[in-house]
Amino acid sequence: MVKLNNLYLLLLLILFSCQPKNCNCKIDENVLNENIQVITEYNKTDNWSKLGLQHHKNFKYDTYRLIIIPSWTNSIVYEYILKNHTVKPQILVNQYRRIDKNGEVFFNKMNQTTKISLSNEKWTDFEKLVADKCFWTVPTKSKKRFLDGTSWILEVKKRKVNDCSNQNYHIVTRVDAAPIFFELCDDLLKLANSSKKELDDLLNKSWTSD
Repeated sequence: MVKLNNLYLLLLLILFSCQPKNCNCKIDENVLNENIQVITEYNKTDNWSKLGLQHHKNFKYDTYRLIIIPSWTNSIVYEYILKNHTVKPQILVNQYRRIDKNGEVFFNKMNQTTKISLSNEKWTDFEKLVADKCFWTVPTKSKKRFLDGTSWILEVKKRKVNDCSNQNYHIVTRVDAAPIFFELCDDLLKLANSSKKELDDLLNKSWTSD
């Protein structure tokens, strides 16, 4: 019985020694490795530049970016960039017109960038939400397959590596219902005086021409 107890304690010690420091999230090495592979392929194709958006490698500050891309041509694409600027945290809001031409997709910017200044507390609160929702360990791609629908893309670029993933960049893209992911998107939108419901309503009106 004593030997079994010692074995149990040894297994617990090994388990906790494998858990990254300062990380309270469940770690699945298979998911993390798959995320790295998918992100590496994303970076090779550099779709952001092809679409007319800034590549994350050019972000100078700790940055989150939410991009909302409807699947139909001539629709409005929304981009929200939350960055911890040296002076004060801020959100940059951009809108683009989606153009589908000859099998290619690109975005034409429609507006002047809107800048919204935030307090340091707002930035800290959002960082805590990201950590609490274990965003860095969420699979980059959903296992489900969809032929159509609006793509919600949330990415983060940091100067220091994350304690859970040991990476300084992560991206998650979803079309399907993913409650925790969309809650985080909604939290970011609220910092820009918007909400997921408001964006869903705008996209629905655009789709139905109401």
